[in-house]
Amino acid sequence: MKRHILLWLLTVCYAITMVAQKNTSPKWLDKVNQAIFTVETTTREGMTKTGTGFFIQENGEAVASYELFRKAEKAVAISASGERMSVLYILGADDMYDVIRFKVAVPKKLVFLPVAKSSPAINVTVYLPPSKEVSNLTQGTISEITKVNSIYDYFQVDMPLPHSQIGFPLISEAGEVFAMTQADASGKGKTFGIPVAYIQSLQTATTDIFNRTYSEIGIRKAWPSAVDDARLLLLLYASQQDEATYLETLNDFISTFPNYAEGYTSRASHYAYSRTALASNENEQMQLLDKAWNDMENAAKLFKNKGEANHYKAMLIMGVVASDNTLSYKNWNMKVADDYIRKAISEADLPSYHKTEADIAFIQQDYEKAYRSYSIVNNSPESSGESFYFAAKSRQLLPDVNVLEIIDLIDSAVTKATPADAAEYLLENIELKSQLGLHEQVINDYDKYLTVTNGNVSDAFYYYREQAKFRTGDLEGALRDIDMAILMDRDNALYFAEKAAVYLRLNEYTKAQENAEKAIQMEPEFAAAYRILGVSLVRQEKKSEACAPLEKAKEFGDQVADRLIKENCSD
Repeated sequence: MKRHILLWLLTVCYAITMVAQKNTSPKWLDKVNQAIFTVETTTREGMTKTGTGFFIQENGEAVASYELFRKAEKAVAISASGERMSVLYILGADDMYDVIRFKVAVPKKLVFLPVAKSSPAINVTVYLPPSKEVSNLTQGTISEITKVNSIYDYFQVDMPLPHSQIGFPLISEAGEVFAMTQADASGKGKTFGIPVAYIQSLQTATTDIFNRTYSEIGIRKAWPSAVDDARLLLLLYASQQDEATYLETLNDFISTFPNYAEGYTSRASHYAYSRTALASNENEQMQLLDKAWNDMENAAKLFKNKGEANHYKAMLIMGVVASDNTLSYKNWNMKVADDYIRKAISEADLPSYHKTEADIAFIQQDYEKAYRSYSIVNNSPESSGESFYFAAKSRQLLPDVNVLEIIDLIDSAVTKATPADAAEYLLENIELKSQLGLHEQVINDYDKYLTVTNGNVSDAFYYYREQAKFRTGDLEGALRDIDMAILMDRDNALYFAEKAAVYLRLNEYTKAQENAEKAIQMEPEFAAAYRILGVSLVRQEKKSEACAPLEKAKEFGDQVADRLIKENCSD
């Protein structure tokens, strides 16, 4: 009987103790527990990490340890009730201090921890919420405060930190979070707290796409608040992301900046140009063209004027149709593009509109109209290397071609063009000028080519410039160029034969002989080299020795050799 009474008394005492503990728990503890969640991140290879995070804003802003997100391609926040909420984007991060701030897709109502406006002082009691492994609320005293970035307080608390509570909030007496826990690397049984105020100060910048802290995380970063900065970041993402991911980025950009035309124009272009990558069959590709058209219409409403809107439509249709000459779908054709550009010109007679008009006409092979429109552009401050070059190509395809006029237009294109385009235009003009025998101009263009390419030329460049110099009588210049060609390719028999020809013109017959022999050694059936060797021997008054190489030249098809044999080898 006494034993039963004793057990009853123990049970009652335990119940009273539990009630007392419950009654003495801070009022804010339940709220803190609801604000804490599990973070689950997944890498591209499917590897997962789990840890702890907590909400600091009602809109889903949260913080956690950076290391959880390193290499992650996606992440979810799992609430205490098991609800899974996607991490949308990164707001700021610092890998050195192992902290990250991010945005979670949350329901309308969210329990979060208010951030303390001021830091607790030394010797103040602070609290660590319970975890699955640690059932009780832990309290400790702040024993030391140092600084982060010379501004924010960094805390040391006299209490041990179990591994399961790394990344937990440190709570003040008022139930406000002031720091996130970090492990004690020294193993002295201390808890360290990185200030939440510092984590809140971390912001993404436009160029952070190249910053290793952010580039190691595959989850998208938050848009800058300024639309121009966001626009630049959108351009950077275009070169960094695959087609499907970039479409998600465009969708989010439009959601964030719904009144900015460039979001719709960029998505329209992406739908249209990337339709084969985004769709699995032709029917779905055509649906994407419909979506692109809808985005064109939405963008047009946001342009400053109708002329700009019509110009944009003309350019997109033209570009898409030009990139796929098999396309035949609804309004995606050059006639519609031409209709829109004429509407744009009727709104405003701008050179840029005439440039698009000229491009459309050129694609439609209406070269007369293209030439007229390019000429309008070329007589305006908006002329460019491209406008002059395509004016030249249009004129070249019309009757009664004047080659000198074409050359003048391409010369103007070279003057206006970027170095890369100038190099291409110069090569085309060199060919035209060579056909007319304008060798001095050809040499001048070769010199320009060397400049615009920063000297990044092949051995063939020096060979061809050598020939132009040879024809103008600049034999010393020709010799320097052919030596450069040989320096870059010592196994080319043609270069040694050309050097022999230069020496022949310089009346240095021994050197001509030596180089001709080198060419023959490399290429035993080189007819021209045998002829040059024969002539160099004749000039040295060695006619008897000259006949054998001349006969070889004739044997291998040299058409001049027969005459030389008759002149020098007939006794």
